[in-house]
Amino acid sequence: MVVIVTFPGSAGVRRRPVGPPHATLRRLPPYWIVRPGDTYGEISAKTGLTVTQLEAFNSDVDPLALLPGQRLNLWRHPPRPRPKPQGPRFWTVRAGESFGSIAAKTGINIIALEQLNPRLKPATLQPGERVRLRR
Repeated sequence: MVVIVTFPGSAGVRRRPVGPPHATLRRLPPYWIVRPGDTYGEISAKTGLTVTQLEAFNSDVDPLALLPGQRLNLWRHPPRPRPKPQGPRFWTVRAGESFGSIAAKTGINIIALEQLNPRLKPATLQPGERVRLRR
C-alpha cells in the first residue's frame, strides 16, 4: 500500500533550483575599493562572498593590513583594466613650434618624431603642417 500526502496549494509548485555559487559573483563588480575600517568580514557580509573566497581571489593581499584605496578582486578572474587611450595621431603645427617644442608638449621623444615623419624637415616646419605622433 502506498499513501501519497499533499498539502493544499502544493500541487504543481516547483521550487527554483539553487544556482551554483558563481551565479551570485556575476552580479558583483569585479573589484572592491577598500574604505577606512573595512575588513574581510565586513566585505564578505556586503558582497555575499565568503572570507575564504576573498582570500583566494586576493592571495597576494594581507587581510590584516588592508589600506584605504586598495583594490580587491571580487571575481576569481577579474577583467583586465582597459588600456589608456593613446592620444591623438597627429599634431597640427602652430607658428613658432618645432619638433623640440612638440616633443616637450606631447611627451614623445624627438628622435621618435623624426622617425615617424621622414618627409618633414625639422628646421623648416610650417604652421598647418601635420606631424605624426604615433603609428
